[in-house]
Amino acid sequence: MKGRLGRYQIIHRLAAGGMGEIYIAEHTGLSGFAKRVALKRITKDLADNQSYVELFLNEARIGSFLNHPNIVHIFDVGHEKENLWLVMEYVDGVDLKRLHRRAKLAGKPLAPPVLAAIMAEVLSALEEAHAGGPFRGEPIIHRDISPENVLVARSGAVKVLDFGLAKWLPGRESVPSMEGNMIFGKIRYMPPEQLRGKDIDRRSDLFAVGVVMYELLAGKLPFGHENANAVLRRILDGPPLAPTAASGERDPAIDAIVLKAIRPNPEDRYQDANEMRTALIEYLTGTNLALPFEILRRMLHPDSTLGSDASTEIEAELSEHGVTEIALGVAKRCGKCGGEFRSLFIEGLIIDRCSSCRGVWLDHGEVERLLESRTELKKLQPKASTRAPLDVLVGSCPNDRVALRAFNVPGHPAAIEVCPMCHGVWFDKGELRLLREDDVHMWLGTLLDALRSAASPELER
Repeated sequence: MKGRLGRYQIIHRLAAGGMGEIYIAEHTGLSGFAKRVALKRITKDLADNQSYVELFLNEARIGSFLNHPNIVHIFDVGHEKENLWLVMEYVDGVDLKRLHRRAKLAGKPLAPPVLAAIMAEVLSALEEAHAGGPFRGEPIIHRDISPENVLVARSGAVKVLDFGLAKWLPGRESVPSMEGNMIFGKIRYMPPEQLRGKDIDRRSDLFAVGVVMYELLAGKLPFGHENANAVLRRILDGPPLAPTAASGERDPAIDAIVLKAIRPNPEDRYQDANEMRTALIEYLTGTNLALPFEILRRMLHPDSTLGSDASTEIEAELSEHGVTEIALGVAKRCGKCGGEFRSLFIEGLIIDRCSSCRGVWLDHGEVERLLESRTELKKLQPKASTRAPLDVLVGSCPNDRVALRAFNVPGHPAAIEVCPMCHGVWFDKGELRLLREDDVHMWLGTLLDALRSAASPELER
């Protein structure tokens, strides 16, 4: 989408979700005033569905109640012809799921105290929401806490977003878990009462916080990711193994906090966000880690500026478009030409780019995000009109060191390579731009689905 929506100039699409598309936009005004924002527009196929429109407007309404440094601010809501949108604070950073995955790939996994510091900020946001709506009485229940809904800015700030499923009822301490005959949210993070379709309260959000912490500490979900009945059965079967049990350094203190948060009976959990946040703060004071958010800032910024050994052309290109290097590189050398890799961050996307041949490596998580959002990377990629010279070479995966598999792109003079182990994708110089073509976009998504389906469960994890 190009052009304007009301007072907002659309720059490009940043991401796509179940109910809407998110764009980077600018609010323009007199005397050159321009403020960068995130604009969320309901998808056209749902714009005529009254239930989804109500949920979309609910996010704007509830967002207007909340003003907290750990909650993404909602500034405006607008309507023009068939377009309905809301305008949010733009956070220059990555969601917690991608940060965790990327840090692990880069050999810099998030330590338990760092995770505890992040979740203490999430609980601060929930404490504000649970304090109530416009009259500070009845709680706003988020109902959809997950790693994808926690943003970590490059400054180290932590922001909770997506109150689209949040619920607030005047005069009620609890809210329904269902809308009509449907349970909204992510099943794998839901407590038993929500999976059963019963009313939920503050403690349901805290259960979800516990599941997020377990997942990031253990590298897997505590109760699986199957259907609601299977997840509920696993919860009722008894507590899972301690989240740090399989790690090299067991941490009983953080284990105890997490396992208390995910107990089946709400009465056995933390009773409010402040109680759980206090437990995390006490845990942090017992560690030797100082300034945990400084670790996050260093991950999302390089220890130095873009290297002086880079060519003048690359330096100028990156400087012109505000692309920055980050300290989360997954490989040191290109699997094709042997050149040096640099890990770059551009408006929510993390790419590994060879400074020599300028090919691009995307790990499987970034490929999925790119296929969803179709973020335009023409800033970095010149037009691909002929087969790239390196297409004759099949490189190796920078993660698993196995040979990549080459696939000719139908209807285009290009080939891309996919790792059969991790399903990351290599694009030679200029080839990433091909994803802007509808046929290539659909072809790559189908190809990766087929490769993942053929992989064994062990490799798929």
